[in-house]
Amino acid sequence: MTTITRRAALGALASIPDIGAATEAFPSTGSTTPETIDDRIRRLAGELSAAMEGMHGGAWRVTVDHSAGFALIVQQRGVQS
Repeated sequence: MTTITRRAALGALASIPDIGAATEAFPSTGSTTPETIDDRIRRLAGELSAAMEGMHGGAWRVTVDHSAGFALIVQQRGVQS
């Protein structure tokens, strides 16, 4: 079983700008519209949410608030009555 440490996860997230720079150096020859930065943020948050679901199970909620400079990915818990 593979475990992911907090240090490894943060290191992977920190390398995302480097990956983006590398992909910009080799533009796509496809006819799709370029991804906006907002689309990229939502896509990457969704990918992290999916990875967390794969590792921990359950549903995960993604919240991105640009005005507050805040991103949250949290596991949804059952509502207790």
